[in-house]
Amino acid sequence: MGSRRNSLLFLLALLLLAAGCREPLSEEQYCLGRGPYTFRVQMADTLKAYDLDLYSRLDGDVSDLDALQEIALWMDWTSPSGKKATEKVYLPLRGRSSFFSRQVREPYRAGIRPSEAGEWTLIVTPITPPEMLVGMGLIVTKRPWDTEN
Repeated sequence: MGSRRNSLLFLLALLLLAAGCREPLSEEQYCLGRGPYTFRVQMADTLKAYDLDLYSRLDGDVSDLDALQEIALWMDWTSPSGKKATEKVYLPLRGRSSFFSRQVREPYRAGIRPSEAGEWTLIVTPITPPEMLVGMGLIVTKRPWDTEN
């Protein structure tokens, strides 16, 4: 009876351990400087949808921060097979501010379903980066499976 109980306890511990081992739903990358910024975007599951957010920080005088409304960015995508696409987007610079800093997080794309599975490359290039730009980040969130996926 004792070995059966130990076996059940071992099986229960294994199940608990397996339940805690899953892939995270989001991944964040951040690059310092005024660009360009290179991000590796893992989209291994073409049946899932992915949301992409950009985030940044700007350091400067509050009046200089308030004068900036947006940053124009070139978004250069390369697929796992080498296909390329480029678009121009504008990152609004609203966000949490302190006296000498502003943190920005804005949605870039929502519900992306990649045409190819694998690692995509995104190069973000600010067209006229302001001096106060500290860096740029990308948050990739894999949507959990639901009836719409």
